[in-house]
Amino acid sequence: MQLRDARNAGDAAAAILRRAGCRPTAQRLLVLQALGGGGHVTADDILVHARERYPSINPSTVYRTLDALVAAGIARRTDLGSDRLYFEVARTHRHHHVVCQECGAVEHLHDAALAALAPAVAAETGYRLTPDQEIAIPAICPACQSAAPADAEKGHHHHAHP
Repeated sequence: MQLRDARNAGDAAAAILRRAGCRPTAQRLLVLQALGGGGHVTADDILVHARERYPSINPSTVYRTLDALVAAGIARRTDLGSDRLYFEVARTHRHHHVVCQECGAVEHLHDAALAALAPAVAAETGYRLTPDQEIAIPAICPACQSAAPADAEKGHHHHAHP
């Protein structure tokens, strides 16, 4: 069962590569499968995944492969506002990211949810948002909000001036 699942995942990855005009090399298949979970992963996460299968794989091979997948439009480089870049499988529609500043959780936000932002930015500044860039919005997730009231209450006393 697991072997069949792995083979199906490999076939799907190969089809994605071929549709983008890329030869399905072992390295590309491996990196694409590491991205396949739909989450946001770092290059280091992908390297760890790749080394589980091929312990001798060179980090520069993984980085070059990621760059090639981004250039082909298969993967997207995503800035979630931290000091590391994240990668994810490119989707047909643009989406943005809401990033919890406490725990680092990430949620997708569809472009339509920010439809009013572009005209507001243009009216206020004259700037036009670029259609290909995604926005990372810093926030506090519901789980961290529900954990925060006691902390905020305690923190409130620390800020009192003598």
